[in-house]
Amino acid sequence: MKINKKNSILIITFFIFSMSIFFVSAEERGLEIQYPIIDGQEITTSTTIAEYAVYIFKFSIILAAIIAFAVLIYGGFRYVTSSGNPTAMDDAKKWILSAIIGLALILFSYVILNIINANFIRPEVKVIEPVGGILLTDENGVSKPFYSIDEISEISEDFKATKIEFITDKPAEELYYNPNKPELISIFYYEEINQGGKVAVVPNNKELDSPSPSSPQPLDFAPRSLYFLWQKTGVYLYEKENNESPPVPEVYTGSQRTLKDFSDKAKSIKFVEGKPDPWRKQYWTILFKDTDYEGACGAYDSDNSITEIKDSLKENVSSLAVVQGTLPQGDVIFYDKLNCEGNEYIWQPKSVLFRYDSVSLKDDTKDLDQWLSLKINGNFSVLLITEYHSGPLSYLGERCLLFSRVGCTSSFKGTSVYSADPESFRPKEAYIFPTME
Repeated sequence: MKINKKNSILIITFFIFSMSIFFVSAEERGLEIQYPIIDGQEITTSTTIAEYAVYIFKFSIILAAIIAFAVLIYGGFRYVTSSGNPTAMDDAKKWILSAIIGLALILFSYVILNIINANFIRPEVKVIEPVGGILLTDENGVSKPFYSIDEISEISEDFKATKIEFITDKPAEELYYNPNKPELISIFYYEEINQGGKVAVVPNNKELDSPSPSSPQPLDFAPRSLYFLWQKTGVYLYEKENNESPPVPEVYTGSQRTLKDFSDKAKSIKFVEGKPDPWRKQYWTILFKDTDYEGACGAYDSDNSITEIKDSLKENVSSLAVVQGTLPQGDVIFYDKLNCEGNEYIWQPKSVLFRYDSVSLKDDTKDLDQWLSLKINGNFSVLLITEYHSGPLSYLGERCLLFSRVGCTSSFKGTSVYSADPESFRPKEAYIFPTME
């Protein structure tokens, strides 16, 4: 007996396709056929596509065994009714042998898979819980959940929400990020799609680890789009003082040579640190008035209670350098000649808990009349300023320039911190930070 492979494939494909049509249509229009319960699993109108796949897998194993057993019976029947015909008896034996081999393969495969991993023969579909979100309720009491990993979500025009409830916990600590679960700070809602039109903000009022949802809060207008402000590590810049919103704050986890659309807007700043090792995730940022890390500058860190951006930097920040705590390696050398030659001053970190250090041309490198080049041998960034700093750390000076390239910077001439006139501005003080990330 020869079985046409092409016809076999067509039969199997037709069977699977037919089953899928039944399953999908069952979900859309309700079950018209009562499907058998297999290994405790029942097909209902709420069965998911993934659960259908598991059901088909189990059903296929049982079906294969039934077919093999049917072939065995058919072969036996043909053998009994062959009436001594050698040709018919040989054909019947082939059917019986094929059935026995099929049953043996099914049994052998089942045993081997069970030995390797029992989950292979008893697959389970794990329900993926949404990472977080909210419930919006309209004036008729109809509620709809909204989950967003991508921070932005759109709402259909025919759903007029009047209340909001939070499903996700708010941050346990305002200035620390919890990597073990999502935390939602607040929801910004907009009058138009794509975050257009009037905007308002609702803070998360859900009690920590309490059952969902939170108590409802009223909405000022029916939103068409949402913005989810998740708690995450980084530097938060706000367009209003005291970290107030809306609008949505800009969050930076790395250095930016230009803030683009957010340039000249920042008024206040906030830091969110990582856990469980806050020092290793310690954020610093140096704000610059101009792009490319130059111009007036100020340094802020999460240990500083200052949130307001001061002096000439307020509403004038165009770039920022984000710095994170790290173990120091190497040194920085200052030279009074071009091309990293001449007299030198070697700076080295004083502690493995190094976070930043200042070097003064007047007090620390007295053997050098000027700084004209420098060499970075390690994971450091050097901020040069053209005046001796005497004010708060949050404001450093009107002329700053950041260097972070490892190796020799052969000349400061032609840069914004060096004037050919010796009586004019030249580098006078340096701040050395861990390497930017």
